[in-house]
Amino acid sequence: MIEIRDALAQDARQLALIGIRSWEAAITSWGENAAKIRDNAHAAYRDFTINYWDRILLAQFRGAVLGWGARENLDHRISDLWIDPQHHRKGVGTALLNALERGVATAGYEFSELETHARNTGAIAFYEHFGYRVTSFSVRYSSSLQQDIEKVTMRKDFAGIVDA
Repeated sequence: MIEIRDALAQDARQLALIGIRSWEAAITSWGENAAKIRDNAHAAYRDFTINYWDRILLAQFRGAVLGWGARENLDHRISDLWIDPQHHRKGVGTALLNALERGVATAGYEFSELETHARNTGAIAFYEHFGYRVTSFSVRYSSSLQQDIEKVTMRKDFAGIVDA
């Protein structure tokens, strides 16, 4: 059974590596050249997991970390959801998304929002399966990656949803 727990400071390095592997698998699938922004991406994941480990939930099975998610600002926005590619389609993302949504709802918000790359059709389909809908498209400069990034914002309303 997949266990969800709060990250610890000592998990940061491993979480950054999972984020990088997941990012590289996704970016390669839509034809982007990961090599040109890899160093910036590595630094971004390292910095995020070191500075925000206390806002990260991780998924593990028998002690092995499989993925992680975060609410960077502890508000209604899910800022991160990264699953080690070898554990895709095994329920890890579902478990983390459910836990992150519970955190949003427990904090008193009636909806959750997140962003993903506009060409990440796998992630978009995953979120749509769980009730998210695309609410906007934007192109913004990412200072951590030092380039423009196409994003979609997605939203899920909690009204009418009953906990099982």
